[in-house]
Amino acid sequence: NVDFYSGLIYQSMGFPTEMFPVLFAIPRAAGWLAQWQEMLVDDEQRIARPRQIYTGADVRDYVPIEQRGEAAS
Repeated sequence: NVDFYSGLIYQSMGFPTEMFPVLFAIPRAAGWLAQWQEMLVDDEQRIARPRQIYTGADVRDYVPIEQRGEAAS
């Protein structure tokens, strides 16, 4: 697991342990965004997880929580 070795490096660099989850997540987020952008730009890329492609409404009106019905909960 690369996070174990990353944690040792972060600790030796003086980062507080409370920051470790953030430091682990930032590179992953960059990778996910790069993969997403590549999927959108490349016409030949046909492999995508079904949940990656949003198929819902483009615009929806905001309904305050007090006005929402039982079905929404």
